[in-house]
Amino acid sequence: MESRSNAMAAGLFVMALSVGLALTALWLSSASLDRVRYVVVSKIPVSGLHAKADVRLRGVDVGKVADIRFDASDPRIVLVDIAVDRTATLTRGTYGRLSYQGVTGLSFIELDDDGTSFQRLDTSVDHPGRIELRPALLDQIEASGQSLLHNADLAAERLNRLLSDENLAHLSGALRNTESATRQIGVLAADLQPAARSLPDLEARTAAAMEQLDLLLADMRSATVEFRQHLAALDEIGRGAREMGEASRSLETAIVGDTLPHVSGAADQLSRTSRTLDRVLQQVEQHPQSLLFGRSPPEPGPGEPGFVAPPKGH
Repeated sequence: MESRSNAMAAGLFVMALSVGLALTALWLSSASLDRVRYVVVSKIPVSGLHAKADVRLRGVDVGKVADIRFDASDPRIVLVDIAVDRTATLTRGTYGRLSYQGVTGLSFIELDDDGTSFQRLDTSVDHPGRIELRPALLDQIEASGQSLLHNADLAAERLNRLLSDENLAHLSGALRNTESATRQIGVLAADLQPAARSLPDLEARTAAAMEQLDLLLADMRSATVEFRQHLAALDEIGRGAREMGEASRSLETAIVGDTLPHVSGAADQLSRTSRTLDRVLQQVEQHPQSLLFGRSPPEPGPGEPGFVAPPKGH
């Protein structure tokens, strides 16, 4: 009787276990059927991320991490396969970040949308949609810290070069020169004090000189007015001289053009008359009887009647 009860209990346990396994399988299969696959592409380390890690969309659980592997074409890229509920809307502007759960060091993927595109991200089993994994806040702080440390190293190196022994020697020399220049400025200021005390007297003299200068300028203005008047008178004289010159040129033109030809003809006629008168006077001087008897005929020449040859002795 006791063995029969044990066998019945074992049978009930096996049946309950079978039903539980069947229900679990149904639940898992239904969950996998209600999810779609995406790939998160990461160029940064995914420390703390593991399979079955949560995937959240703005803080709401929408899936799980299915697999983590390296990209066959580029080993520097990590591909994270995620299974996301079909009801979750992922767009082309969706991106992912790594978030951490408390102080355990475990991380999960937080999805968000930057609003650049509202078009739904297409995905399929053969060609899953790709989502970019951007650096988290801690990663950005770490990168900024590294950049800050690098800049600090550069600043320290430059400071060391600035504070080298040679530069310190130059700086000491510059300080000594500054001190010497300061002393010289003090001496110059002491020398300038008498000149500064004489400035009021100089100002009074300058005012008096300015008054004299004003009077001189007034005289110069008066002389300038008189000089302009004289210049105007000279201009009038010049215009009169030009008018007289033009009149004289007109008179000269008239004399040359009209009178000189008549004078020249009269002079020629007078010259011919004078030559004729000279010949007449010469003839009268040689033959004065011609005034009474007229001009004697000329002596006959050779071969003419009445020609008498001169004696041979002559």
